[in-house]
Amino acid sequence: MEARVYEWRQSEKRRPFRPGPVVTISREPGCRGESIAERVAAKLGFHLYAGEIVEQIAKDEHVSVQVVSTLDEKARSELEDWLAEFKGTHDLSSQTYLEDLRKIIFAIASHGSAIILGRGANFLLPSEKRIGLHFVAPLEVRIRNVMEDRGLSEKRAREHIVKVETEQRRLVKKYFQADIRDTAHYHLVINTALVKPETIAGIVKEVIGRRS
Repeated sequence: MEARVYEWRQSEKRRPFRPGPVVTISREPGCRGESIAERVAAKLGFHLYAGEIVEQIAKDEHVSVQVVSTLDEKARSELEDWLAEFKGTHDLSSQTYLEDLRKIIFAIASHGSAIILGRGANFLLPSEKRIGLHFVAPLEVRIRNVMEDRGLSEKRAREHIVKVETEQRRLVKKYFQADIRDTAHYHLVINTALVKPETIAGIVKEVIGRRS
């Protein structure tokens, strides 16, 4: 992340600076969204922020401060307004974590040219600031993928999918009062069992071009 902060500070010195688009990806467990996101990011020349990386940054207050410091005055003002709307809507521990998470997501979006995988980024950013993708696949395909990727039996793979799906729905409902399965939250819902990563990258590129 230190490398990203350095790059952002350098880009701020080059005027005029116009941030690139941000793509958020949520996915059903077992549809191999992580590997597809990596290939799409490589195809578009974007930096990929995996959910785990974003979460770790949000937990590190020092890094959060560094990231926010790369924003210009306009962006910082917008961030403060954005956070003000959010204050007091969750318990203290949840609010502290989510505020830091929002700062990180906002900073990534402000600098652009990024793909953010998971961690509720699709619900943290307003629709005009992102291109929201939701990856899905038939259950039998996802079970087979989990069996192959994790070396599990069919029963264990099914249990894994149910557990992850339940947790995803719970967290999105708790923090964002939304249903992760509601297609209205996304710009594109893509069946990864039918659409190849190269095609997905092409579709996203086309959408970006039309929004520019």
